Amino acid sequence: MNHITENDKEKNSGSEPKTVYHVSNTSGIRVLKPRVSTHKKAYVYAIDNLITGLLFGVKMDDFDFIVSTEEEDRPVVYECYQDAFRQTYEGRSCSVYELSEEGFVRGVTSWTPELVSEREVPVLRETAVPDLYNRLLEEERQGNLVLNRYRDTPEYKGEISRHIVDRLIRFQVLRGDWERDSRFATHYRSLIEGLLALMDGHLL
Repeated sequence: MNHITENDKEKNSGSEPKTVYHVSNTSGIRVLKPRVSTHKKAYVYAIDNLITGLLFGVKMDDFDFIVSTEEEDRPVVYECYQDAFRQTYEGRSCSVYELSEEGFVRGVTSWTPELVSEREVPVLRETAVPDLYNRLLEEERQGNLVLNRYRDTPEYKGEISRHIVDRLIRFQVLRGDWERDSRFATHYRSLIEGLLALMDGHLL
């Protein structure tokens, strides 16, 4: 397997379909099949920025990071709790799957960089990333990734709190057994208990 970089995008020229990426912690996939995720519909997900794709090479979600992109498509990450980046990526590997953009649609989900396909997608090439943590740190050093470590300041914690509260409500976490998730039971316990107290009707 070859090591791919952002320079690989230079080969995407002319009338040929562009290459897009699907990154997974599962290796050896030949055909990507649509699966139901948070959008409640079966899709194959892809992205055209390799570095952004690498962030999804392990299991993580909106309760670990805020992930956005700058105008030049550079990914920007905010840790939602102390040491989230290292805890999530250290010691992990992943596979990068190159796909043809043909059949993918942008704008179906609320996140602009995300492309989806409702059909099975054959893999053009698989590339192993054996040390995802150090690969992402190297991309940060090269200026291809902006990583905002968790800061114990009112401004930073306020931004994270607004993000987490939105997701807690949007994903209906408060209706379930939220204590089974270690992140909710530790990092977000006070937020959740505060929301539950607000919703018990005593303020009406």
